[in-house]
Amino acid sequence: MARWLDRYGFEPAAAWTEFNNATPALTLRANRLVTSRDALRQQLLDEDELETMPARYAPDALVVLGGRLPDSRGRFTIQDEASQLVPLLVGARPGERVLDLCASPGGKATAMAADMDGRGLIVACDARPRRMRLLSAAVRDSRAPNVRLVQVGSRDDVPFAPLFHKVIVDAPCSGLGTVRRDPDIRWRRTETELGTFAAYQQTLLARAARAVAPGGRLVYATCSSEPEENEAVVESFLAAHSGFRLIDAREVDEARLAPVTDARGMLRTLPFVHRLEAFFAAALVRS
Repeated sequence: MARWLDRYGFEPAAAWTEFNNATPALTLRANRLVTSRDALRQQLLDEDELETMPARYAPDALVVLGGRLPDSRGRFTIQDEASQLVPLLVGARPGERVLDLCASPGGKATAMAADMDGRGLIVACDARPRRMRLLSAAVRDSRAPNVRLVQVGSRDDVPFAPLFHKVIVDAPCSGLGTVRRDPDIRWRRTETELGTFAAYQQTLLARAARAVAPGGRLVYATCSSEPEENEAVVESFLAAHSGFRLIDAREVDEARLAPVTDARGMLRTLPFVHRLEAFFAAALVRS
């Protein structure tokens, strides 16, 4: 909390702490490959007696109000609303080639598959066999026809040529933006670890950049609240890679991203502003 006090002041830090101590709502993402948010909401009410309401920011999100969660049957994925905003910044379109370098458990990859209407190619990668199994199950359940899986080691070079229109690095991080959903983080993490995470994140982002086609977009995202893992990583990358430039998230999707875009044009959700977990993402374009 001391870091939040220094950056935002007492009242925001207190509101953030209160947010983290509250029970989080369950949030679903409608799978637009098989249904719409409104159709899913009505079906859950009529067939399963599950009450939901549309979320405030993410266009496919439903917040569960009451009732017993039924089997998904491919209709939805349990996914935090802030997490659902990140694929909007990627802006995957039908027919494109997309690389998701840290894809497990698959929420963002399957959301992008829906954005692409199942057309084009998504290469979804992760490092460990267990993570790949989770990813495989999510892709299978979503019925996404355009996702291919490739295991890439955490220290391996990205084995692709610069042919991807969109590349996303949803980087391993401290997770300090998700304390409400994972309370143990507040005791597992120490401030000294932030530098270690940042060093790996910078390496990962630089490796991913090699797969971005000219004119393509590179999105860097974390579920961390801390600047060392967020804007500092982006700034370090840009200083070392003159062929990339930062673009404003509002250039990608003004209507849906403007409410969660900060003054520098980066996607940033804050508990005391948006009542969402603290997520971060930045979009970079290759010249």
